[in-house]
Amino acid sequence: MLKIGVTGTIAAGKTSVSILLKRRGFAVFNSDQYAKMATHHTNPCFEKIIAAFGDDLIDADGNIERQKLADVIFHDENARLTLNGIVHPYVKQGLLKFFERNSDQPAVFAEVPLLFEAGWQELFDHTLVITCERKTAIERMMRDRDYTEEEANARYDSQIDMQKQIELADRVIYNDGSLSDLDHSVNLYIRDLRKEIRHGNQSL
Repeated sequence: MLKIGVTGTIAAGKTSVSILLKRRGFAVFNSDQYAKMATHHTNPCFEKIIAAFGDDLIDADGNIERQKLADVIFHDENARLTLNGIVHPYVKQGLLKFFERNSDQPAVFAEVPLLFEAGWQELFDHTLVITCERKTAIERMMRDRDYTEEEANARYDSQIDMQKQIELADRVIYNDGSLSDLDHSVNLYIRDLRKEIRHGNQSL
C-alpha cells in the first residue's frame, strides 16, 4: 500500500484535491476534520485543551469554540506549540488507524496541512503538494473565507514557505486555474501513480 500525504499552501485547493481523489474511489483521511473532533466535550483532548487555555473557550453547547481557539494560537507561538502537542498525537493515532483499516488498498491519501511542520514525512511513501501563487491564495481567502486583505496576508505569511514545500515534495500540483484545470491535473497525477503501482506489481 502506498501512503500519500497531501499538503500545501493555504487556500491552494488541498480539500478540492481530496474531493477529486474520493470521486476516483480513493480513501482519503482528513486531518483537519479529525482535529476538529478534539474540541468536542466528549473527546480525550478536550480537558487538556481547557486546562491549557481556559474554560472561556467553551461555547453554549459545551464544546470548544474553534474560532476563539484559532485566534489565541495565531497570535501566540507558544500557545500554538502547546495546542499542537495536545492535538497532533490524537490526529496521528487516527491516521495510523486509517492506514490499518485500508491496508488492502493499493494507495491511500491523507490531507495534512501541517505535514512538513509536524515532521510527519516518515509516515508517508510520497508527498503531494498543492500550491498556487500568493495573489491567487489571497484572493481566495478574501472571497471564500471573508478575510480582509490584511488578515489573508497574515495567514499566508504564517505558514511554511511555499518554495520550501515544493523542495520537500515528491510531486507538485499548481492550482491557479479553474476546477476543471485542477481536475485535469489530478487525472495526470493519477495516471502516473497507476504506472508506479503497476511497476510495483499492484493493481489500481
